[in-house]
Amino acid sequence: MSLTTDSSTPERRSAWIPWAFVGFFVVVFAVNGTMVYFAATSWTGMYGDGGSKYRQGLEYNQMLAEVAAQAAMGWQVDHGFERTEPGHGRLSMTLQDAHGNLLTDAVVQAELIRPTHSGTDFEVPLAHAGQGRYQVDIRFPHAGQWLVDLTADHARGTYRLTDRVIVR
Repeated sequence: MSLTTDSSTPERRSAWIPWAFVGFFVVVFAVNGTMVYFAATSWTGMYGDGGSKYRQGLEYNQMLAEVAAQAAMGWQVDHGFERTEPGHGRLSMTLQDAHGNLLTDAVVQAELIRPTHSGTDFEVPLAHAGQGRYQVDIRFPHAGQWLVDLTADHARGTYRLTDRVIVR
């Protein structure tokens, strides 16, 4: 007895299923590769340099001591940003000691940081405008969110604060 195969039997209808899995994974790899390409080529930078967060972690106890010392000074600080025209604004800071006396001989500096783009950060000094008020008119290179790091150095101590402003 011999087995014969009939060549006229139709091909199985489910033969495409393995190729569907192969096609699915080809599409997944292509989409992932495209996303990796765009992620790697569109990086615009970030706030701080590569190791700054690590260094901040190492200096955490020192930072806590500085914050406690600043709070112990009891200074009364008022600050603000006022938009004067598109892309321009006035940054101001008023300093008083714990007793309400105006601090008129401080050196106030502002560092303006664009957290989403590297290379646009800049620093400006704030000039004394009378009655413990320091201010500066700023022309921003780009609209959007900016971090403002204000530092006031005075013979009685140093005061630091960070705020976020929106430039339109």
